[in-house]
Amino acid sequence: MSTLETPFQDNPYQAPQVSGPSYQPGLEEQGGLWRKGRLLVMHKLAPLPPRCVKSNEPIKRTLTRKLTWHHPAVFVALLINLLVYAILAIVLSKRATIYLGLSDRWFGKRRRAMLIGWTAVLASIGMFIAGVGLLNRNDAVGPLTLFGAFVLFIVGAIYGLIASRMVAPVRITDDYIWLKGVHPDFLNTLPVWPYTL
Repeated sequence: MSTLETPFQDNPYQAPQVSGPSYQPGLEEQGGLWRKGRLLVMHKLAPLPPRCVKSNEPIKRTLTRKLTWHHPAVFVALLINLLVYAILAIVLSKRATIYLGLSDRWFGKRRRAMLIGWTAVLASIGMFIAGVGLLNRNDAVGPLTLFGAFVLFIVGAIYGLIASRMVAPVRITDDYIWLKGVHPDFLNTLPVWPYTL
């Protein structure tokens, strides 16, 4: 058979086959999830079990969280310049996406925290506008209203961010994530982290 008659070994019209990352746990029996003290340690590609991370109850849905973490030493750059810190934080940050199981009760708590935070922020904007309008008066009402608006904005923003955050990364490497904020009963179902990493 001539080379012209040789059948194609590959289909030239077939889409390229790209093999995506697949999870290969170092300890197969562990499933990629461990506990280390009060922290959950998980492989970046390991799925979480269908239980609420805040109550250990069965779940019906998950919450997608995009996590970002950088080493605390990067904060030293704030002493130099905010821009230097921002650049270092962007360059040196480790990222991961996880799918947290949350019960309906905890979804409700998260929604309430976000609602309270946003309400406080929007109210502070209204107070600021009112305070600007009151600056024409000769008393201290205008400046006090502006100060109150500033305080309410900061408190509302911080409360909304912290209270609606279900878990927080303590550390992220190329392969693993350390999370705080997970319920002890959830952690107690997991094996102990066997490494010193």
